Amino acid sequence: MKKIRLFAGVGILLISQLSFSQVPKKIVVEHFTNTKCSICASRNPGFYSNLRNQPGALHLAVHPSAPYSSCLLYQQNATANDERTNYYGVYGGTPRLVINGDVIPTSANYASSVIFNPYQTLTSPASIRIDQVKNGVDSIRARVVIKTEASHSLGSLSLYVALAEDTLFYNGGNGEAEHYDVFRQSLSSTTGMTVNLPASTGDSLVYEFSAKASSIWNYNRIYTLAILQETTSKSVVQAEAAMPDSGSGTLGIYTVSSPIAVKIFPNPTSGFLTIDSGEILNAELIIQGLDGRIVLHEVISGNKMRLDISSLPTAVYLLTINTPNGEFSEKIFKQ
Repeated sequence: MKKIRLFAGVGILLISQLSFSQVPKKIVVEHFTNTKCSICASRNPGFYSNLRNQPGALHLAVHPSAPYSSCLLYQQNATANDERTNYYGVYGGTPRLVINGDVIPTSANYASSVIFNPYQTLTSPASIRIDQVKNGVDSIRARVVIKTEASHSLGSLSLYVALAEDTLFYNGGNGEAEHYDVFRQSLSSTTGMTVNLPASTGDSLVYEFSAKASSIWNYNRIYTLAILQETTSKSVVQAEAAMPDSGSGTLGIYTVSSPIAVKIFPNPTSGFLTIDSGEILNAELIIQGLDGRIVLHEVISGNKMRLDISSLPTAVYLLTINTPNGEFSEKIFKQ
């Protein structure tokens, strides 16, 4: 084993392990919106419905000052909201979408799954894991591990790490009362920090970040998002997110490149969820609130089942399926 420690604002650790092939690339959508924007109110619902039908897709909502600087969510993080918007050159109007680093034309139908088609079933030579720990009710630590999974010819990369609030309840004037994955704070710079992905398969970079909680956040809903992208083209190499946790110091981890593929639908739902794995599973199913409390625990078998969640309160939950071959996690929306 070889270890190299560097210190330049964050801790970096290089670890050699064995690995042989590329892994699935996550889809990540950066969504530029505004709580005063009536066009956002008309287009966002269709986009969110579309997003929820993309298993495992990640999302970050950024609130720039244009077209309305009176937007409260812009004002709560003014400089960083505008800097991330200008990073993609989409400042001036909302809503705008950037998927895996590609700016989506305003003429596109945000409610159509077609906008996600170019990003389905892509692979990456890198994986990301996030270990997130909350200390009491006032601070958060995130450990971002980037591992080389396969040989590559990637040059200079940028790692963007941010904190987001899973769901925020606020009516800013355009009729939208719920806001999802709201960008709260950059842990790296808003354009990302320079990263050179190790050439040797199995080597890893480890970055550690920390931040104090703000009184304007719902601390229990805060989580860490990491986006690794090519510096020049801004094309996303890999992305990952950690689920919010209750502040008890437990880890919230999404595992990239899940070895099992599961479809959950309809999502959102007010009654039944269909869980389709496409293969026979002998698994444990857990549904948790975003505060970490387990609300449903089942043992499942077979490749398809219907799950009645009609008795659960309206909220966002985390559904996890544990099998001998790996773990699958997805947010579900109970109406």
